[in-house]
Amino acid sequence: MSKVAITRTNEDLYKSVGDAIDLIGGIGKYVKKGDTVLIKPNAFINKEEKGFISDPKVVLSLAKLCKEQGAKEVYIGERTPTVFKWYKKEDINFAKIVCFDDPPHNLRTLPEAEVIKSAVPIPKIVEECDVFINVPGLRFHALTIISNGMKNMMGIMPKETTLLIHVSGLEDAIVDLNRFRKSDLVVTTAIHTLVGNFPVSGYGIESNTLIVGDNVVAVDAIAAKILKVDPYEIRHLTLANKLGLGPIDLPEIELSGVPIESLEWREKIVRPVLDYEEFRDKINIIDPSKNCLGCKRAMASGIAGIFEENPKADLKDITVVIGPVEELNKHKLTDKIILFGNCTFPYKDKGLYVQGCPPRANMAKQAIKKIMEDK
Repeated sequence: MSKVAITRTNEDLYKSVGDAIDLIGGIGKYVKKGDTVLIKPNAFINKEEKGFISDPKVVLSLAKLCKEQGAKEVYIGERTPTVFKWYKKEDINFAKIVCFDDPPHNLRTLPEAEVIKSAVPIPKIVEECDVFINVPGLRFHALTIISNGMKNMMGIMPKETTLLIHVSGLEDAIVDLNRFRKSDLVVTTAIHTLVGNFPVSGYGIESNTLIVGDNVVAVDAIAAKILKVDPYEIRHLTLANKLGLGPIDLPEIELSGVPIESLEWREKIVRPVLDYEEFRDKINIIDPSKNCLGCKRAMASGIAGIFEENPKADLKDITVVIGPVEELNKHKLTDKIILFGNCTFPYKDKGLYVQGCPPRANMAKQAIKKIMEDK
């Protein structure tokens, strides 16, 4: 049975991290003498505000624990050079900091992949490490509802290859990556939790919580419960569960630590904008299939972002097309048209085409801004 523990942290984060992992067997269960350990935080966003990255103090505490356990080498790795902002090489003598954008890489075709069919570059350290520790930050996300351990695996893809995930099919691609590289230990840093309309906006709330576990799917299921989300709402979790990658039903998870209901900060939770029904009188939306949830969520978040910046924005002369449409000309169209997502490709010459499955939420906002400026 998969083990997950929820704990509160205090000022001594090193002890807090060790105590949390002790509830699921202790660091010695996961790291042996002579091991090469790779710690993968979420650290690519260059923002000073709390909650946008995995808490560096937790990551460094974990690295120290691994080194003291006898690990031969401990690496902290993330895509983009922003990792060097949060982890200064000259200040850390117990771990090496690596950027996955830098070689060496192996060109790999992912076994059993559903959507990532072409060969992709994978950092050699990701494949060669003895222990892979996944350290996400707890957050909402407009495209996937939550973002935690499974989605954090997108960060093993160097440079612009992450765009392939958005073109291929986001949630299926997340599962492909997790099938390829198993997380041996997951430590979710919820010192601050990112809530609201992320990634278009969003903000961190103080939460002082850790979620640790030995299975990434189980940890993400508990993370969802903490955020008041049914794990069955999250497509990549249900896909992973069906493939046998881990449990999402609470009776199948050995849960310890503090009860979910005791986390008072949960009362401050604000979910992202996932639906654009409230905006239909403000912008012309054509979505006859109503099945493209990813594109729908991305566009909803983007529209909400426009009105966050300017509550009086006038979008009534804009048409947004989402999902497959058999005969576009039979629908009421305005002069300014956004074709949003891969399914609208047949009509790409009719307006501003935005590629993706789904496109990123920020791309929705940017497309609206661009077409608003067009004369």
